[in-house]
Amino acid sequence: MLPRRRSLLSALLVPLCAVALSVPAPGQKRKDDEVQKLSEKGDPYTKEDPEAMAALGVLSYGPFAWADHFGTVDIDKVLGPGRVLWLETAHFRIGLNMNTARLPEDGKQKKAVYAECKALNKKWRRFPSKPKKLGPWTQLHLYAARCEQAYATFSELVGADPKSFDPTSKVNGKGPYLGAPDKHLLLLFQKKSDMARYMKRFCDTEADDSFRYVHKVTHQPLLCISAEGMEGFDAAGLHSHFVFALWQNLMNIYRGFYYPLPMWFTTGLAHYFSRQVESEFISARIRDSEAVDQQSQNKWYEKVYKRSRHEGATIGFEELAAMHEWEQFGFHAHTQSWSRLEFLMERDRAKVGLMLDRMKRVPSSGGWEADGARLRKLMPKLLYEAFGMDGPTFDAEWRAWVLKNYPKRK
Repeated sequence: MLPRRRSLLSALLVPLCAVALSVPAPGQKRKDDEVQKLSEKGDPYTKEDPEAMAALGVLSYGPFAWADHFGTVDIDKVLGPGRVLWLETAHFRIGLNMNTARLPEDGKQKKAVYAECKALNKKWRRFPSKPKKLGPWTQLHLYAARCEQAYATFSELVGADPKSFDPTSKVNGKGPYLGAPDKHLLLLFQKKSDMARYMKRFCDTEADDSFRYVHKVTHQPLLCISAEGMEGFDAAGLHSHFVFALWQNLMNIYRGFYYPLPMWFTTGLAHYFSRQVESEFISARIRDSEAVDQQSQNKWYEKVYKRSRHEGATIGFEELAAMHEWEQFGFHAHTQSWSRLEFLMERDRAKVGLMLDRMKRVPSSGGWEADGARLRKLMPKLLYEAFGMDGPTFDAEWRAWVLKNYPKRK
């Protein structure tokens, strides 16, 4: 039986509903908190040995600075001592309070997790190559590796390297971390109440499921997710959603977060990478006017193929490229944006990176909406310069590619 799927739009840029908090007072311990019991013992895989930490890419376990001139100590005071496992890598600071998760029952999903674990095991033999379950420390190392892998893949895609940015700059857009002045941030919570408390206290925002945020003083991108808020997502589903949302952050923060990027492009590219994670769950909104079968809503190859067979059944490039509000960006916009980016990536991924780099070099006038509209109007020109296609040609060649290749997909 397939798990229950939830149609979800990641990282809405509007506040979510307030929640009723039921959490211990600052400084109070929780008797049922698994992480709190493990934090006192420390990382079982490195034992804080410098050689082991270096092998697994760990710079420190905290306490350390976080964002907007507050640190992990300040977060611990709000959430409770020892309730978050902290870890710092070359480009990320990560906090995790997640319960032990079961390995996926699906064979492909389990094999994918084992492959990640084996890669870490090769770096340091104490890390298990085939864990029987995914404990908090295991998950923390896996997510740290996933963060750094995404960062490296993104840097390669856009042609960025450490020399591309000023290593001492504290200016948004010119800092050493793809333009951010300080490291990127990831927070993973088990409970909605913990996420809600962090977001309210440190971001002045009400959110308890998944949210992307740029801290106002230090201009650091944050991705915050609660497993409970994702309403039934399993470990593979959370992994897939994390990749989708992290890639959105990487694209937005690159060379400064001054204006919104074209929605079809960023959503499509984020899906391109997130859907490489084996999962039954999707990160997409289904509009009320869209009739999508729940049992097959994750079968995107089939969905796009069926629509591509009929003239006028797909969304034209001009219409898709003009969309700029999440309310109008429904299921078929998600699936077809993903498919279009897959088409472009398979044709020439370097040119996709070039398009993204060109978008982020457009001068800002200081007007968020006006700059976004100006960039959307530039998309046909950027597409033509990179791939030699105007909108109608893009539509025709993409559909032909889908009809040729997708029936063979599984």
